[in-house]
Amino acid sequence: MEKIYSYLKCLFTLAVLFACQERSFSQNVPAVAGANQRVPAPDTTERELVPLPFGNMTTKRYQSTGSAFTITGEQLERYPTADLRNALKSLIPGLNVQEIHGAPGHTAEEEQGRYGIAEKVEITGRGLRVRYLIDDVPVDITEMMLDPREIETVTFIKDITQKAMFGPYAANGVVLIRTKRGREEGHKIRANLESGVNFVGRMPGFVPADTYAEMNNQARQNSGMAPLYTPADIEAYRNGNPYDLYHPNVNFKEMMFRNSRSFNRVNVSASGGNSTVRYFSYLGYTGEGDLYKLGGKADFNRLNVRSNLDIRINDRLKVDLNVVAGISLRRSPNFGYATSEGSGNTRLVEMDLALPMVNTVPALAFPVYAKQGSELTAPVYGVSQLFTYNPIGNLVSNGQYTETSRNAAAKLNVQYDLSGLAPGLRSETSLSFDLVNLIRMGSAEQYAAYTVRPFKTSTGADTVALAVYQNAINDPQRRNLHDYYYQRFMVYEKLDYAKTFGRHDVYASGTYLLFRVAKDGVLEPQRFQSGVFTGRYTFDKKYTVSGVLNLTGTYSFSKENRNGAFPSIGLGWVVTEENFFKNQRLFDYLKVRGEAGILGFESNYAPFHYRDRWTTSTGTAFGPGPTGRWFGSTTDASPYVTVPARIGNPNLTWEKRKEVNLGVEGTLLDGRLGFEINYYNNLRHGQITQLPNSQPFIVGVSTSLPRYNHNQTRYFGVESAWKFSGGKNDFSYTIGANFTLPGSKIIESGDPEYRNAYQFRKGNPVDAYWGHRYLGKFTSNSEASQVPQLYDQQLEAGDLKYADLNNDGVVDEQDMTAIGHLTPRLVYGIHADLKYRNFGLYILGGGCAFYDIPMTNSYFWNGWGDNNYSNFVRDNVGGAYPRLTYERVNNNFVASDFWLMNGNYFKIQNVELSYDFSDAQVTRIGLGGLMLFVRGANLLTISGVKDVDPESVNSGLTMYPLNKTLTAGLKLSF
Repeated sequence: MEKIYSYLKCLFTLAVLFACQERSFSQNVPAVAGANQRVPAPDTTERELVPLPFGNMTTKRYQSTGSAFTITGEQLERYPTADLRNALKSLIPGLNVQEIHGAPGHTAEEEQGRYGIAEKVEITGRGLRVRYLIDDVPVDITEMMLDPREIETVTFIKDITQKAMFGPYAANGVVLIRTKRGREEGHKIRANLESGVNFVGRMPGFVPADTYAEMNNQARQNSGMAPLYTPADIEAYRNGNPYDLYHPNVNFKEMMFRNSRSFNRVNVSASGGNSTVRYFSYLGYTGEGDLYKLGGKADFNRLNVRSNLDIRINDRLKVDLNVVAGISLRRSPNFGYATSEGSGNTRLVEMDLALPMVNTVPALAFPVYAKQGSELTAPVYGVSQLFTYNPIGNLVSNGQYTETSRNAAAKLNVQYDLSGLAPGLRSETSLSFDLVNLIRMGSAEQYAAYTVRPFKTSTGADTVALAVYQNAINDPQRRNLHDYYYQRFMVYEKLDYAKTFGRHDVYASGTYLLFRVAKDGVLEPQRFQSGVFTGRYTFDKKYTVSGVLNLTGTYSFSKENRNGAFPSIGLGWVVTEENFFKNQRLFDYLKVRGEAGILGFESNYAPFHYRDRWTTSTGTAFGPGPTGRWFGSTTDASPYVTVPARIGNPNLTWEKRKEVNLGVEGTLLDGRLGFEINYYNNLRHGQITQLPNSQPFIVGVSTSLPRYNHNQTRYFGVESAWKFSGGKNDFSYTIGANFTLPGSKIIESGDPEYRNAYQFRKGNPVDAYWGHRYLGKFTSNSEASQVPQLYDQQLEAGDLKYADLNNDGVVDEQDMTAIGHLTPRLVYGIHADLKYRNFGLYILGGGCAFYDIPMTNSYFWNGWGDNNYSNFVRDNVGGAYPRLTYERVNNNFVASDFWLMNGNYFKIQNVELSYDFSDAQVTRIGLGGLMLFVRGANLLTISGVKDVDPESVNSGLTMYPLNKTLTAGLKLSF
């Protein structure tokens, strides 16, 4: 991939030379004030328009009855990342972006969670995971990852009427991405080069060998056992090295992982056109290194190619064509022995296997090698009876792979002006197809390993017993280790009518949509169809009423229940257009709006749950007799039985969203201060679920219960965004902030008949955390024996004490109640964009507040037996960590508010310092624009949570750590 990067740098240079030559003979190319200047669209500015689904549809801001929020691709460019989703952090009110792990690149299989893959970036809106549209085509964003330079706008559509314009696919809220298109601006070339480093953020630590031996001795003594390690052993471990057969001290993290990795982005785009043809073409490369010090080459590289072409055939016919292609290459050593897909330790990201193993194996468990020397063709790795994998052996000697992912997409859009039939009537036909094919090719090898057991002979001499644990497998042949595919097809036909009659503005449309997607691992292709009827009427630019009727069918339910009709309505009132408001001087613009309606939710629920499904298996022998058992007139030792695998429910139907959204927006102080405030109240009605508590286990159908439209959940909250702009002389500034105050409540759930009111989930928030109320630690053994706690036979002083809520004399699961909540009650972002002459400084920060983080992962819950000890346990024994014991005290490791921590945090998400050369400066060297910049991402975290990252407490522990990024680069235009 280094060759590709070198090639792209050459391509970048050629583009510069080509553009300089272009300027020498092209006299009609207007100069560009700066490389980052945004060219306004014809007749209007982008900020006055709200992008909506289907056919590059927009509506004027004063006519919008919803709270759709739009940002530009330029805002996303500032964030140095290979994953577009990270660049959305803290920019959009109501959109909560949480980075889960920082692995290089992305994988197309995140949504399905195949082979333990965790979602890299989780994006939710109003409590639910959003979906994506790219140029009106539904996509899984990881299957077609874009570069920010390809993007014109990103719009978060979250209110009911605007979501209904696309249908049930958008019921959770949808991120609508519009890519760039050509404009009638002459020929433009823009090029960007950026290079930098990703630094590891927080990576929790575990103790070295000597500390482990001391803590293990203490734990044994606390459990009434003799210590295992002598002072001489501990001193030997302290002075030991990773290759010492007798007293190894192996720092696996230091030996296996770097603290930084590379990041590179380079891209070139060309755009322009005239009244007949407009075009936008793009070629981009993104590359990231990996953290492995050992093993084969590890990195991620992606190429994106795009061509958007708009052709006006004649006065009535216009054709738009989008063609997209991409290829990504992930190279990595295998971590673990796996010969084919699904065998052994298959993982889509090897770090998800490596980090848990590294953190689990104590530093003194075994030396790196049991045998090594010139006489061996390969070293023999050390293992132990308890820890049977050698992390370094897994990384170095399990083979290597290259994973290639190819994606391609095409969209054809034909627009025909039917004003000959009726003025304002237009037809639009769209056909789109996209696919991904991924294959992982590599070798699967295994290393030789011996168990290493030091001991003393009868004479007291130190020696080592070596025993073969596994033999080496040398198999360098390349094989298919993993593959994946998807294919997506969509077609729609739309008729719309737009006409203005004096003070009356009318718009109406009807759209018919067909959608189908086939995915690897999903047996039945996902399908739905929609008929969408949209209307909007505006009077005198003051009053707007909009309505949508969505008629949708899905493959998920029976014929009687698979179609649904879902209406919604919106109202808008521009108060500042009223005569009685003309004389006030506070508001330049003020609008009140609201929407209400019902929309089905397309969950792509697996079909045929309305039918019974039966399976056969070998049953248990029954009847009299010492050997064979009778069955009818014969005997059979193992008769076949037929049992229900699924009980169908023919009444299963759509989950519905019943929503009310209210809002106010405006500008003040001659347009310098802009604001919007939104309130939402959304009910998920008829959520599809099994009711495991509806039948006793003795009935025998607990694994095959039918699905019902039963549960109900309400999500509500307030969202707001503010922006203040100004300046004086050579200095200008824009200060912005947004926040969300979300809440939720379970209206109906499948609760069993609890004996105590505090046990019911109904009435509590969706994110309620259930556990014991912590009262303190037992101060004496006698106190510990007074209230039986059924998790252990015996408790002692220093163990945790919980409340007996039902006063039955024992503490058990019946005493658990809601003790906290796991999602923030405040999500916020702030930014400042400062400019002084040619210098620019942009700072973006964001955070979350008023929620709890359970400290229950393997960094906090460890420290028993001969397992490893984390730095947290080392530093907090007897304080934030309970009594240290060799035998696990289960009572101390159950959910309780002892383990809850305030999750509040604030991060400096993004910083850019730039210098934009003036027109006079760049014209001298034949350029249209030149900007130099340095950028940073995830630079600073302020939180009471230590050691782990509060945004993702498992990052760096069981999955790839989050990164801090620093880059520098330049932007050119010609």
